[in-house]
Amino acid sequence: MKQLFRFLLFFGFFISFFSVSFATENEPGASVRLRQEIWDNVVSLGTARDAQPDRNFFRLRIQLWDNVKFNDNLSAYARIATEPKYYDGPYELPLDNRTNFKNLDQDEVLIDNLYIDIKKPFDIPINFRIGRQDFLGKDMYGEGFLILDGTPGDGSRTFYFNALKATVLIAEGQSVDIVYVSDPKTDQYLSSLHPAYYDSGTAGRTYIEHKKRLTASNERGFWVYGRNKIFEWLNIEPYYIYKKEEEYIEIDEKYINTFGIRTVFKVNDFTLRGEIARQIGKYDDGGKKIRGVGGYAFAGYGFKNSPLTPNVEVGYVYLSGDKTVSNDKDEGFNPLFSRAPQWNELLIYTLIPETSGKGGPIPGYWTNMKALVANLKIYPFKNADIKLSYQHLWADEQIQSSSINSTYQNMFSYNGKNRGDLWAVIGNYKFNKNLDGMLQIEYFEPGDFYKDAKNATFIRWQLQYKL
Repeated sequence: MKQLFRFLLFFGFFISFFSVSFATENEPGASVRLRQEIWDNVVSLGTARDAQPDRNFFRLRIQLWDNVKFNDNLSAYARIATEPKYYDGPYELPLDNRTNFKNLDQDEVLIDNLYIDIKKPFDIPINFRIGRQDFLGKDMYGEGFLILDGTPGDGSRTFYFNALKATVLIAEGQSVDIVYVSDPKTDQYLSSLHPAYYDSGTAGRTYIEHKKRLTASNERGFWVYGRNKIFEWLNIEPYYIYKKEEEYIEIDEKYINTFGIRTVFKVNDFTLRGEIARQIGKYDDGGKKIRGVGGYAFAGYGFKNSPLTPNVEVGYVYLSGDKTVSNDKDEGFNPLFSRAPQWNELLIYTLIPETSGKGGPIPGYWTNMKALVANLKIYPFKNADIKLSYQHLWADEQIQSSSINSTYQNMFSYNGKNRGDLWAVIGNYKFNKNLDGMLQIEYFEPGDFYKDAKNATFIRWQLQYKL
């Protein structure tokens, strides 16, 4: 408790000092988010209950921040966060090399964001953002297909990247981002208050030497991302992304080059959007090649003059799988910096048993998948929206038993490609300017890609209060 008090006192003094001494404006704020999640057969589809029992847990995320503006060209932002979790059985948190099981994960108090913004120094048409930052909201790259979450190991507690970003302003509606990122397995750059939990760092551990695991491997990379508003109805975003993954027990060091483009076409109430990415690279174990392809295409139409103002959208998703015919090539798609919910949430956990050899024990390694997706979004009354989704999913390639950990051998059929059907409903309601809520329910019926698998359910509700 004394450490926490000192940490908060230092943070408050740091912000207050710079605000009073140098700033012309500052915008402090706070957020409290309470969630409950219920997992039924989510990870192993009921085939390995001893290793992956069902979960029912609460998570409380607290954030404090301040945005300090010194002048029109210079500002700084700082945010601290924590998210303790309480597991209400039957799952318990395995700690201290699985010799200690607890219901409460007290979590860390950490510096979630800390960066400075420098806009057009010396009238040069370049903006800089230097430090720990999110790529969400207005700073998101496309729809987050390949760049979204730099810390997937802690869920939605944080999303930050340790990054240097330069935005070159070419003309109205045209810019290029040049970004370098470094995201180690645990936080190596900024001080945190760590709990007493200790894990050795072997596969699957939640904490490594008292620090929360943030990624499966030490990740570094850079990208060049263009944003071009060609016409009012057409946006084109070409990009190149380089990523290096290293120092994980089960993962060979690898280098991935990704070339891609995203396009959005919108005329009146009709929208057509899509993205395609090609990956080439190699493993550093003798030169095994990486050759992956991924993308999506969606068409949507909004009926603005109809009751409930529905928006209908249909689309197709393709993420290549590894053919496993030879050992000199890996054709599986790599999600790079976007191991977060994309088209659904339930499946990101079910992917763990088949992808841990490539991406570690962290959810969201989107690969080897094809999907037809149909979405309907309605607005039943003011400040409320409901999204309904149906998804039929396949595997691009069959998997081999040799690539699956012995714990999950009975989960897969090894001769089918039909992953199954998923239904989802997500409702949002804004009570007032400070308080909002959400309810999410997903239900998955496995296909012949799996064996002896049971239906799975994912339920989440939340309340969030922001100042």
